[in-house]
Amino acid sequence: MRYVLVVALVFAGAVLSQQSENVLSLVPDDLRDAVKVTLVVAGENRAELERFLKAVKEERRRAASFLVAFMPESMAASVRCDDLLSEFRLAYEAREFFPWGKKIPEEVFMQYVLPNISAQEPFEKFRAYLLPRMKEALAGCKTLEEAALEVNRWCGAHFRFKPTQRRDQGVFENLKRGYGRCEEMSILYMAAARAACIPARHVWTPYWANMDNNHAWVEVWIDGHWKYLGACEPADRLNKAWFTGPARRAALVLALAYGKLKTNEEVYRYLPKCTIVNTTKWYSKTCDTHFRLLDREGNPIKDKDIFVCVFNFGALLPIARLRTDKEGRARITLGIGEFFATSSNDGDFAVKKFKTEPDKKVEVTIRMGRDYLPQGHIWLRYPSKFERTK
Repeated sequence: MRYVLVVALVFAGAVLSQQSENVLSLVPDDLRDAVKVTLVVAGENRAELERFLKAVKEERRRAASFLVAFMPESMAASVRCDDLLSEFRLAYEAREFFPWGKKIPEEVFMQYVLPNISAQEPFEKFRAYLLPRMKEALAGCKTLEEAALEVNRWCGAHFRFKPTQRRDQGVFENLKRGYGRCEEMSILYMAAARAACIPARHVWTPYWANMDNNHAWVEVWIDGHWKYLGACEPADRLNKAWFTGPARRAALVLALAYGKLKTNEEVYRYLPKCTIVNTTKWYSKTCDTHFRLLDREGNPIKDKDIFVCVFNFGALLPIARLRTDKEGRARITLGIGEFFATSSNDGDFAVKKFKTEPDKKVEVTIRMGRDYLPQGHIWLRYPSKFERTK
């Protein structure tokens, strides 16, 4: 009896393996490895994702594969095929319905419209609820820009700012409560925008350079250009918000893209499931900032972190983490002002104050055990006004 059971299990395993191989054969070559990783992470939920990949139309299989390839692990292990398929089809229904839908390039659609996740909120079937409401609210809109502004009016009527816990509320919790943090305002706006086939991405500054706290907002893709808005804070045009002034003096502004991004923008970091883009140049003049990390003897230190810091909440807080190459070098585009760079190596430590300058390349050398903060007061200077460059 035990022998029969073992044979049955081996046979079942072989069948499942064959089925998985058949599903992977439907996936485009450049996405196959990433999809395979997601299927492994999905564990017992793997069959749901395989059902989804087999259920989509052939001409949409690349988009479906992209969605699975870069799906957050928690979503891969829990999402049901029927829920995923329903939202996937509604995304394409919106693309067919709204006049701007077919003008959006496929890559932009996949990365900034198709995903149901915009930050760290849970997966929810928001399109089934929001799409009918967006069809009604945007009935008079002919362009992407008009629609983006109208979506913000709708969101502003349903949601306001009020601090909550640090866990991100989902779309329906946001609508039920009617209030949340700036990140949750962004989550709600992006859900409504994506339901209406408006490409949108989550944007934030880790910490302001010239005042305490940080902030998150949204950028929308309008005919090949990214424009910003304060989520759930209606305005009469894009690139207009209460934080316009602070953003023009921001040390760093970052944006989040689902999956591995194909872009001419500066990539701050590739993560396994997403891409973080340095979008500072859309807000202010910037500086091409180069660092070199040296030990006490002047030798380059490779594979070590350099942290770029601002003074915020009474402390030096990091806004960026850079990794040195074999020559001890790293670079990033920063806003204009005075900042700090810190690093450590085998018990040694260094901190260097440096200044960035508009439209220039600045070299910052950090020497372990030699660069420290000076005694006494430290002045930090930032521009009082900068016009946006784009």
